[in-house]
Amino acid sequence: MAVCEECKWFFALEDDPTIGDCVTRVVDPRCAYWTAKPVESTDDACGNFQEKS
Repeated sequence: MAVCEECKWFFALEDDPTIGDCVTRVVDPRCAYWTAKPVESTDDACGNFQEKS
């Protein structure tokens, strides 16, 4: 199973690479925006997982 640190949307913190933010683009009828949710690098990947290239 894939983990967050393998995803292109995971951005690790500079001072602690074991935690970071999962950044997701959300589009609604009026606008588009980005959300960030704190996650650990070893968490199971979510439905937005995309392999880092």
